[in-house]
Amino acid sequence: MRPGPFRRLLGYFARRRGALGLGLLALVGGRLLLTWAPELLRRGLNALTPGADESVGVAQSLAWRFLGVTAAGALCIWAMRRLIVGASRDVERDVKRDIFDHLQRLPAAWFDRMRTGDLMSRLTSDVEAVRFALGPGLMYVGSTLVTFPAALTFMGRASMPLMLAVLIPLLAILLFVKLLSPSIFRRTRAVQDRTGDLSARAQESFAGARVVRAYATEHVEIEAFRAANQVLVTETLGLARVRAWMTAGLYVLGGAAELVVLVMGGTLAIEGRITAGDLLAYLAWVSMLIWPMISVGWVVSALQRSAAAAARIEEVLTAQPEADTLGPPLEEPLLETGERFAGRISVRGLTFTYPGTQRPALVDVSVELPAGGTLALVGPVGSGKSTLLRLLSRLYEPPPGSVFLDGLDVTRVPLARLRAAVASVPQDAFLFSETLAANLAYATTLAPARERVLEAALTAGLGHDLEQLPQGIDTVVGERGVTLSGGQKQRATLARALLREAPVLLLDDALSAVDTQTEEAVLERLAGLFGQRTALIAAHRLSTVRHATHILVLDEGRVVEQGSHQELLQRAGWYARTHAAQRAERALEELA
Repeated sequence: MRPGPFRRLLGYFARRRGALGLGLLALVGGRLLLTWAPELLRRGLNALTPGADESVGVAQSLAWRFLGVTAAGALCIWAMRRLIVGASRDVERDVKRDIFDHLQRLPAAWFDRMRTGDLMSRLTSDVEAVRFALGPGLMYVGSTLVTFPAALTFMGRASMPLMLAVLIPLLAILLFVKLLSPSIFRRTRAVQDRTGDLSARAQESFAGARVVRAYATEHVEIEAFRAANQVLVTETLGLARVRAWMTAGLYVLGGAAELVVLVMGGTLAIEGRITAGDLLAYLAWVSMLIWPMISVGWVVSALQRSAAAAARIEEVLTAQPEADTLGPPLEEPLLETGERFAGRISVRGLTFTYPGTQRPALVDVSVELPAGGTLALVGPVGSGKSTLLRLLSRLYEPPPGSVFLDGLDVTRVPLARLRAAVASVPQDAFLFSETLAANLAYATTLAPARERVLEAALTAGLGHDLEQLPQGIDTVVGERGVTLSGGQKQRATLARALLREAPVLLLDDALSAVDTQTEEAVLERLAGLFGQRTALIAAHRLSTVRHATHILVLDEGRVVEQGSHQELLQRAGWYARTHAAQRAERALEELA
């Protein structure tokens, strides 16, 4: 078993050394008292002598001591479980909290290669596996470490030959566990990985329920889930077979130890070399040792599982969080005083390639946008429009010295200050399973007045929609806003960005899911805001951007055209051709 993955997690238990220390004291005291109890029983039985009245009194005294010791031992065991298991539950809570906190600080690129279901498995079942192994599991191991030498001491005093004979099957248990442990570790890791796969498969199917219904692909999802489930069952059964061999072997060896006591101990008793009290106590001690030895095998299995779980947790906790700045933070009065950014944006020779890819998403892009200006980004699908917006807010890190806000290199502006200056409306509108009002106010530091929330909703074109919702703006929209249409979700995320009142507004194809008339109505309401905020708009509909201060046409990450709406129409390039095609398409729609 590899200790590496446990190092970080053991630190959580070290923080509760007080409770764990008291729990260990209770463990030692309880196990020693319970191991001493059969010795009192042995002495009591041996004290009984036919015809000797005083022997009855001695036996009764020892019997009362036996009851007292047993009760005290039981009380210690209760305290042990209360303290150690309680501490392990506290550790479980803290580890889950820290994993969740750490996940919130990881960069967007990290989530691109992870699945939600797998992350959920690491946050829940993997943490529980570690908690059990390092809490109750080690408690069982501690009990064995105390009980085993104590019981052997008493057994040796009663009969050394019998004790040595009993040791053979007991030590065989440890050897048996050692032989099977590597297989258990490998199979356990496989089961946990396949559990993550199954969770991810189910999560994706549930999240895409509407797509599944729309394309009538329920049978595809059912088969995919069955296949993933069957792989998990196969791995689980393989693990169960190994564990079954371990359990069966442990019980056989434990039974062999009892058989040694009955056969050899019985022979010694007949020969008069040990008493009936010795034999009875021996049976109690051996029974007392069998469970700890079996529990050692059980705990080793749990430790193997937890080692795999700890390795998966470590993969999350060692992932590098977003850097607050690349290089030393800028020492600027604007940053130190917390003064509001004006919103002037400069992009200078920006070339960017996504992690894990070879083809650049942007190549030598440069543009200047004054505060309060509007920059439109247009071009074919995959031309780099969304990438540029993501780099401005450092969802992905741009190269240092390529993107500037108010003359400051964004890679050296602390993330909290930078993102407080930016309000984003992403291409894939996302809403939480809350009320619509709560979703709109999500990005604000202080809860805005209800009037402001309604005003933002109206500006984003949600006025008529609010009248149709059952509870208006207080309607719960469901997971991912599933009860709303695509256009309603887009306008809701637009209203959320407007409530933030940031100096820079990023709109990534924010109105692609609404009809042309609704789009024009919303843009007309936004026109008064664009002069107050710096706006960057990525769009496919050129009607969305015709009033922009400056338009950038991207193709395969390069700037192929730029200028105003009228200037680009006169050049007869991609912009002019696409504009003519979209006008013709709109005219046909109106005729239809």
